[in-house]
Amino acid sequence: MIIKNFDIEMYEEVYTIWKRTGLSLGSSDTLEQVERIQKKNPELFLVGVINDEVVAVVMGAFDGRRGYVHHLAVIPEHQRKGYGILIMEELHKRFKNKNIHKIHLFIEKNNESIIKFYKKIGWFVRSDLEMMSYVPE
Repeated sequence: MIIKNFDIEMYEEVYTIWKRTGLSLGSSDTLEQVERIQKKNPELFLVGVINDEVVAVVMGAFDGRRGYVHHLAVIPEHQRKGYGILIMEELHKRFKNKNIHKIHLFIEKNNESIIKFYKKIGWFVRSDLEMMSYVPE
């Protein structure tokens, strides 16, 4: 698998991967919103490609203080082959190159297999925080 930066022309392919893998998608996942994060963090928004097909994606972000991981997904026929680990290792390397020492991500509580995956690669669950959201629309 070759890992490279996401290009907005890949949006439909990436959006399809997110849908196929069951990610909860919403108003922040439109073409316009995804393009905003891609422009702000082009070196942190990664895709994994095999034979010109996007098979993995992860959207990294940096707010100037902390790093964030959003929407890691590997198409079902390529899961459990190590591609999720590879793309996350590359993202971790890029975070480190930006001197980002604290990285967060959000997982729906009922997604036990993803929680298990992240624990396997060194992440831990925080029980001291509650996530809150505000949508001004």
